[in-house]
Amino acid sequence: MSHPASSPSSPVPGDGIRLIIFDLDGTLVDSRFDLADAVNHALENMGKPRLSYEELPPLLGSGLSYLLEKATRETDPSVLRRARHLFDEYYSRHYADKTRCYPGVRDTLAALPHLRKAVYSNKAQDFTAAIIRELGLLPYFDKVVGAQPDKYPLKPSPAGIRIILEELGIPPESALIVGDSTHDIEAGKAAGLRTCAVTYGYRPAEVLKEAGPDFMIGAFSELLRLPLRKT
Repeated sequence: MSHPASSPSSPVPGDGIRLIIFDLDGTLVDSRFDLADAVNHALENMGKPRLSYEELPPLLGSGLSYLLEKATRETDPSVLRRARHLFDEYYSRHYADKTRCYPGVRDTLAALPHLRKAVYSNKAQDFTAAIIRELGLLPYFDKVVGAQPDKYPLKPSPAGIRIILEELGIPPESALIVGDSTHDIEAGKAAGLRTCAVTYGYRPAEVLKEAGPDFMIGAFSELLRLPLRKT
């Protein structure tokens, strides 16, 4: 059930909300299986032990460089460049083989036509856009933004959020960010947004609660129980 996650004085996303910014992996889609397969393709070709599907989720949310560092247990730039090449080679052909929307995503997005919506992910821009397109979600969004480290830093930096707000002409107090990571909550707070953590993704509820989101929901459809603007 959706509920306020902090004190009664915390802001409530009510009539002022005009934009919702969604994280991708662990929020809109469950992508861990394709990501794990791509990581394991790299590890196998480098003579390193595979990761299980269960080992992957705690490594997600901080971008591909972090994921590959942890998966390979390497810091040598040349080794990590090879890992990135092998990962990209595989993932570019298999990014949507096993990746699926979480239950309720399409119906819930369709029920919010009165709100502007954006995707903001720490996944590379090309892959973020490709997954949204492949899963048929593109019509629901005004903006789809992935990692572009040459233009702005990854979450928890608020830089990418501020670009989305500026391009869509929405003030921060009129926006809500929804994500499964403490990075999403931290970035949203730093940008002045209301924040909503989802507990069905890749982070335990107790970890998310410590980040102090304004709301926590256990299913995507519970967004509709928040008093979002209807006009």
